[in-house]
Amino acid sequence: MQAVLYIGHGTRIKEGVSQFELFIRKVKEVVDVPVQHHSFIELADPSIEEGIKACVEQGATSIAIVPVLLLAAGHAKLDIPEEIDKAKRRYPSVSFTYGRVIGIDKRMTKMVVDRLIQQGLQLEADETTQHQTAVLLVGRGSSDADANSDLAKLARLIWEAAPVDHVETCYLAATKPSFDQGLERVGQLPHKKVYVIPYLLFTGILLKQMDAKITKLNERLSAKDIVLCDYLGYHPDLINVIKDRVKETIENKVPVNCDACQYRVVISS
Repeated sequence: MQAVLYIGHGTRIKEGVSQFELFIRKVKEVVDVPVQHHSFIELADPSIEEGIKACVEQGATSIAIVPVLLLAAGHAKLDIPEEIDKAKRRYPSVSFTYGRVIGIDKRMTKMVVDRLIQQGLQLEADETTQHQTAVLLVGRGSSDADANSDLAKLARLIWEAAPVDHVETCYLAATKPSFDQGLERVGQLPHKKVYVIPYLLFTGILLKQMDAKITKLNERLSAKDIVLCDYLGYHPDLINVIKDRVKETIENKVPVNCDACQYRVVISS
């Protein structure tokens, strides 16, 4: 019997956990697989081990592991594969396939632009307005160079898709420029309007900290309007992205250039 285990990052914020669980319920509605469960890498329950156990107890003989993560970093490349290795030893009669993270996908660019529009960005902005508008794209941050490079690629795609003059990037943890440095940078730019986009799936303590810092900066820079946009959340395109990741994982058709492939060779043996 086929099963799918969706793996989220996890957060100490109960609201963030609830949002992930609600999102997964929406995904389950469009995925035709008899057994579907979710788990978290850290900071929330159930754990990956518990999620795999739940699938097996419902009769799963094949489990597709789908990381619901924006970018491929240490969790996707190391932590989840280690848990799958443990599960293979624990359940030798169960087969596992490992999917890829959300990654660079044109639908993700559309989601970001939609969040900008929700906060007032005009797609048909005149040239003057465009030259006065900038975006600060904020990633979670990682020591993994590939993940940070992917955020820079996404910034370029946003710049091409939205009528803004400049897209700056920064990170909430693990690498530079930090969020504080990013705010300082946009504070020095000539643009009168700056949209801050948290490239996060759901809310959490990091988002609350961002809001407080932006409020203080707006008080100090009266001539500039810095607007915090919403996280990605329940966008229908995101549901379709995960649905596609499930399909390619079950069919063992993850693209050959994806970060999960080196590990897939191991677990499919």
